[in-house]
Amino acid sequence: MDEKFLSLQTLGQGAAVEIFNEELTKMLDNVLDPNTSATAARSVTLTFAVTPDEDRSFGSGKIDVSSKLAPHKSVGLPVYIGRHAGKAVATERDSRQLSFDDNVQAFKTGGPNGI
Repeated sequence: MDEKFLSLQTLGQGAAVEIFNEELTKMLDNVLDPNTSATAARSVTLTFAVTPDEDRSFGSGKIDVSSKLAPHKSVGLPVYIGRHAGKAVATERDSRQLSFDDNVQAFKTGGPNGI
């Protein structure tokens, strides 16, 4: 029988390469995601650890693959804070200011800004 010695290609009967490639795809998707920083460094790490037994003739191995991706970009927004029915609330629009839709409705009904 022809013995196959451990190599990156044979680790876990090919699982190490397969798992690494999956994480590599995630990393490349992250690079192409316009919601992440274009220039942030990304990485994929493959770790193979062996814990030998007392007489050093046998051990158990473990393959770990992880990636460090760029986080999503922050999204800025206005936050207006106040109270409604005694409860603290927040909105993205100043509720004290009329919106375009409010002005159109007021115009149609002859309200404060309507003619």
